[in-house]
Amino acid sequence: MRFIPYVMRRHPSAETTATARCLNPDCNWASAPAGNADVCSDMCIQHTGRTGHMTFLREFSEVAVVEPVR
Repeated sequence: MRFIPYVMRRHPSAETTATARCLNPDCNWASAPAGNADVCSDMCIQHTGRTGHMTFLREFSEVAVVEPVR
């Protein structure tokens, strides 16, 4: 039996997606998905400026691939 080491990496043609939603109990605001975390942060900052809401849930996702270590 032979052991082959593997590693998980971001897929080379994929981009990371960032989203956020306001955690104020009376607010249903959520950001549009953005390919840049800074853009998502800017949307949250703008929302805070308009509403005073300061707490958000941010989520980041990406497509990954498992490859043998070479």
